[in-house]
Amino acid sequence: MKKLTYQRDSKEIQILIKQDPTLKQLFDLKSEITVDVDDNYFVSLVGTIVSQQLSSKVARVLFTRLSTLCQHDITPEKIKDMLPETMRSMGLSYQKQSYLKSLADCMLNQTVVFDHIHTMTNQEVIDMLIRIKGIGVWSAEMFLMFSLGREDVFSVGDLGLRNAVKKLYNAPELTHKEILNISESWQPYRSIVSHYLWHAWDNQ
Repeated sequence: MKKLTYQRDSKEIQILIKQDPTLKQLFDLKSEITVDVDDNYFVSLVGTIVSQQLSSKVARVLFTRLSTLCQHDITPEKIKDMLPETMRSMGLSYQKQSYLKSLADCMLNQTVVFDHIHTMTNQEVIDMLIRIKGIGVWSAEMFLMFSLGREDVFSVGDLGLRNAVKKLYNAPELTHKEILNISESWQPYRSIVSHYLWHAWDNQ
């Protein structure tokens, strides 16, 4: 686990404000944003699957149970060999079990390989990850941001980001396409804007 820190007076944020002056209102709300980046890629994807459609509190409980059962070393081999009744006893639905098994299989048969992931484009990473049952584009985009620490990702499929953009621009009628068009002016730092959009109003 490592941390990325973005500060209001950084070069990147000054560039963003120049490209889209409306962003100044956003950055004025918070002087600094810190992002946790989990570079244990397989475990990160396990956590993504476990947490789908659950509150963060329940997801943490289930992930802790799984980690404890794996003696705090979650591997594809251990997931593949885990019995359905064991996984069900931890609170994992049969659907999530199938997703976790798919992830393990994709790792073991090398459908998904992380060896050269840092040389892959964002789209190449997304195309690889969505081969895993249960991992869609949104999950892959979150992986780009929170596991690879990529700085130029914006997920229009994220409801929180869409709502934050509408709030920032005072335009509740914005469509997905219009929001995407706005985000294009934030390249190559769309992730930085995303992190601020998620957290700038935390204390309000």
